[in-house]
Amino acid sequence: MTRLNFLPRAVPLSGWRLVLLSLGVVALLPAAVNWASHLQAVGRLEARLDSQAAAQPVRLTRPALAPAQQHEQDLQVKAVAEAVRQLNLPVTRLIKSIAAPADVRVALLALDLNGQQPQDGTDAAVPSGALKIVAEAETAQDMINYLAFLNQQPMFRSVYLVKHEMAAGGTGERPYHFQLEAQWRQ
Repeated sequence: MTRLNFLPRAVPLSGWRLVLLSLGVVALLPAAVNWASHLQAVGRLEARLDSQAAAQPVRLTRPALAPAQQHEQDLQVKAVAEAVRQLNLPVTRLIKSIAAPADVRVALLALDLNGQQPQDGTDAAVPSGALKIVAEAETAQDMINYLAFLNQQPMFRSVYLVKHEMAAGGTGERPYHFQLEAQWRQ
């Protein structure tokens, strides 16, 4: 039987091959020593970091601001909080809740969700979570029925009459202008 061997026979390391191999080892020796020293330095630094982290946690402190800068930052934070509060208002649910039933004849004149002072300067600002309603009714009974209707709405915690007056005007029936404040459940 014949034996096929496609691999060349091992060449012995002798002569110029041995010299070339030893020159390569000598050339790479400084790089190997440098790599080993860096590996040891990294190991020492990691050990130091681990011991410091275990010893005490690092507390990040914010640098103290000057009083004027702190005041300005507080104002910015309040402005952002107010903008977020306004974006989170349940406006659609509030408007559906204040729509008067058909048997109560009330016309809504103004709604104030922002807690800003009305343009007519009638009252102070509304606290957060409050809705100010300005409306008009033909009779005092319609005004009272609307107030009772709003008090029955599950969205509102409390509804109360802030002020009311008979509208000055011409002849005939004089409508009632009234102002309500409703605190809603958040």
